[in-house]
Amino acid sequence: MLSTTTLIVLAVSGIAVLVFRRNRLRPLPPGPPGWPIIGNLFDLQQEYPWITYSNWSKTYGNIIFLRALTTPMVIVSSAEIAFDLIDKRSAIYSSRPTSVVDEMTGWGFSLSLTPYGQRWRNVRRITHEYLHQMVTPNYRDKQTKHIRAFLRQCLGDTGRQCNSELIPATVFDIVYGITIKDMDDDYVKTVIEALEVVEETKVPGKYWVDFMPLLKYVPQWVPGAAFVKFAARSRPVVEEMLNKPFDAVREGKTVNDSIALSMLAKIELQPDIKKREEEEMYARYATGTLYSGAVETTFSLLQTFFCGMAMRPDIQQRARQELDSVVGPERLPTYDDKDRLPYVQAIYMECLRWMTTIPLGVPHSVTQDDYYNGYFIPSGTIIIPNAWHMLHNPEDYPEPDKFNPDRFIKDGAINPAIRDPATIAFGFGRRHFAKDTAFLVIASILHAFDVKPSIDENGNELDPTPQLHGSLVSFPSPLNYRLISRSEAAEKLVRTTEL
Repeated sequence: MLSTTTLIVLAVSGIAVLVFRRNRLRPLPPGPPGWPIIGNLFDLQQEYPWITYSNWSKTYGNIIFLRALTTPMVIVSSAEIAFDLIDKRSAIYSSRPTSVVDEMTGWGFSLSLTPYGQRWRNVRRITHEYLHQMVTPNYRDKQTKHIRAFLRQCLGDTGRQCNSELIPATVFDIVYGITIKDMDDDYVKTVIEALEVVEETKVPGKYWVDFMPLLKYVPQWVPGAAFVKFAARSRPVVEEMLNKPFDAVREGKTVNDSIALSMLAKIELQPDIKKREEEEMYARYATGTLYSGAVETTFSLLQTFFCGMAMRPDIQQRARQELDSVVGPERLPTYDDKDRLPYVQAIYMECLRWMTTIPLGVPHSVTQDDYYNGYFIPSGTIIIPNAWHMLHNPEDYPEPDKFNPDRFIKDGAINPAIRDPATIAFGFGRRHFAKDTAFLVIASILHAFDVKPSIDENGNELDPTPQLHGSLVSFPSPLNYRLISRSEAAEKLVRTTEL
């Protein structure tokens, strides 16, 4: 008698043959040759996949076709092509791939991982209401408060690195009105564990269940069902991350103003009980998306900043000259200084570009058959924008491996002719909240501290040059840097400045 796994494999194999026959007479984009039935499934299991895909573009061009079992995939390595598809043809390219992995682990709530539909539209509407460009300035007082508290924590500790609780504390305060004191807080531990789940599952090609959905029905005791067991362990953690802080606001356990509190106040005005329950569910998804996304991406970007500064003291010096001229020695930078600090803005832009936070962008899915430049793109194709390749294209960014903010400056101002990395780095859109937080941290650190390489037990400086690691969201490592007060006057300024 055939086993459950064998039957599933035979069924998927039959579907793969039918899909191949359907598409074989249409001009698919070029790509690496695959194996019978499984296609390019093993090609996806690469360390640093963005580098592999970048190398492929030299052979196959900027639009590359792959097939993992029955799932068609297109790797896009050109910003122009990505904007043509994802922006200009957004009516059919706005969806996200349906992921069995995300649904099984509980991560299906996230807006960036949700296929286009009614749920996506509702969560997107609520999220946009609280994060569009005209609203994010409302959060600046809280951002400033936490950043200045972070500066004070850094004083007197010459070996201190980027304070890990800065970003979670800021985000939890704004989204939920919850006070986070340190990384041992239960809320923080839960979000870190939940984020580790999504990082584990976004290693390309690691779990076949996304390409063979029938595998989700394999019993946990069957050999090879490791993912089913992993998902069963992970889902309660992800659900706790999503629900625990929202429930604390709902039950009146928080007293501070917050996005969640504002959402709940509006929901209470809904007279229809069923609609009120639906709106609360969407509010949970929206707040969970806000803080889980902001924690990882902003933290990664700031780690890149510290590494870049430790490597380039000359850049620090130039930024300080600008800060000394605009801000002066009597106060700390504020958001109002931003337009007069183009070089500090350029440092932020170079951090986005150099160590790309989301190297493979946010995957999209096409909802109907399409043609582009003569190539057939089947309905259901997963579109993967190789953001790392786009941001390391030497034609747009000469000497792309070099950390060089000057590439964005012309005649003392931001050069509009150079593509803003923010249009690519955050999944072909702008994230105003993350940008505001990162800018003020960067400006404040440069105004008050020297960023230097770490030293070993013998007093020798360590090499601060990092490498990019991770999957969905990536981080530079190792983190060989330290913060030292710039001067006694700067230290006094930090100690005495409140919000």
